[in-house]
This record gives sequence, structure tokens and C-alpha cells, in this order.
Amino acid sequence: MIFDTHMHCDFSTDSSMTLEEAIAAAEKENVGMIVTEHWDYDYPTNPSEFIFDLNAYYDKMSKFRSDRVLIGIEIGMQVHTLELDKNVAASQKFDYVLGSIHCAKRKDLYEEYCYEGLTRQEAVRAFLEDSIYCISNQKDYDAFAHIDYLTRYWIYKGEYLYYADAPELFDELFKVLIADNKAIEINTRRLDDQKAIDALVVLYKRFQELGGKYCTLGSDAHYAEHVGRRMDVALAIAKECGLTPVYFKNRQMQIVEV
Repeated sequence: MIFDTHMHCDFSTDSSMTLEEAIAAAEKENVGMIVTEHWDYDYPTNPSEFIFDLNAYYDKMSKFRSDRVLIGIEIGMQVHTLELDKNVAASQKFDYVLGSIHCAKRKDLYEEYCYEGLTRQEAVRAFLEDSIYCISNQKDYDAFAHIDYLTRYWIYKGEYLYYADAPELFDELFKVLIADNKAIEINTRRLDDQKAIDALVVLYKRFQELGGKYCTLGSDAHYAEHVGRRMDVALAIAKECGLTPVYFKNRQMQIVEV
């Protein structure tokens, strides 16, 4: 079964769907699901916006947990919060911990102001530098999320994330992931754009060329209608790039059967 390994429900303040709605949507799409609520310490625009009661979250999720519904968390890592992040991953018996970067140089990548005064390449380098530092110093996660996250919000209209922007930094990032046997996420948010797909395929192929083997498939759904979206496109990308789709249960890698 295909698993959508990235979605947000009741405990993510930016989500517009409940857990029950997500489960119904996953059943309709015939996919397994892992809920990965946002956890971001010291978020720049609102330090407590993505902090919640971990016990309450785990207790609610446990009532619905099954072979098709698993419990995860998405930890938004920052250079100065890594020690706190480690405690979160170990705080509950999560099935899956997704590591991500939503902020770089203590600036919120969602906000246009953080790109002001920077060239596109400088913004990419800042994102990659913080990503490399975080995954090199915080190992308690299973996959690295949405490598193209900043392209959703940056001010460089009509531009994409290119390997040529910072090849040495992309390689360094991939080598750390590979050395730690981490998966890379194929995030389906922007897979309706062929130019975005073309740019991402170059990155995923480079990950594989350096020795990467595994990928997760994640819709990053915040709405019920987005659960399981574009999984067929993500599977095709994984096949083209020579990556094996996986999901995690009890923090153990499981091969996706398709």
C-alpha cells in the first residue's frame, strides 16, 4: 500500500482538516497515512504557534492508530533549537519523525521579507547551510522533508530550485543523509508544475548517484481534498530516479508495496 507520510490535522494551527476528515480522505484515496503535526520551537513570527501538548496529541492519535493510520511528527529544525528538538522526537512512541527546515538564519521562509536583499542563489545557500548544520547535529529523524520548501514562498517569480545554484552544498546535504541512512521526501505539493518536476528530478537523481536509496511520498496536506494528492506522479519520479519508496512504522523503515 502507498502511504501518504506528510499531513497536518487538529494540532497544526495552519491546518483546515480534522483527524477524522483526514482518515476518511485517505480511505477514499485508498492510501495509508501518517499524521505529522507541526512542531517548531521558537518560530520567528510567533514563537509558540507550532507548539502543542504532545501527550494530548499522542493520546488522541493512539485511539485511531492502525496498520493504515500511523503517528508521526514534523520537527521544524533550526540551528539554535537542536537540543530541544532531540527531546521532542524521544518524547512519545512515534512511528515516524520527519525533519524539516521552515526557517533559515532565524527568518521565516514563509515570509517575503526574509528574501529581501538576497539573490536567489544566496537564499538557496542560506537554506542549505542551515539544513546541513541541522541534519549533521540532530540525528533523531527518519526522512528529510520538502527540499523545495522555500520556492513556495520566495519572491523570485518564475524561478525554480536548481542543482547548479549550489552543487557543493546539495552534495554535502545528500552525503549526510546517505551516511545516516535517511530517506528524502518527494513532496507532492508542487508536482502539478512540470518545470518544478524537472528541477526536482535533477536533485533526486543526484541523491541517488551519491548513494541515496530511499524516498518517502508526502502530500503535505492541510486540507482533506489534498490527502494522497499526486501520489502517482511521485511514484513515477521515484522510479525515474531509482529510489525505493518507503514509510515508517515504530520508527522502522517499511518498503512500499505497489
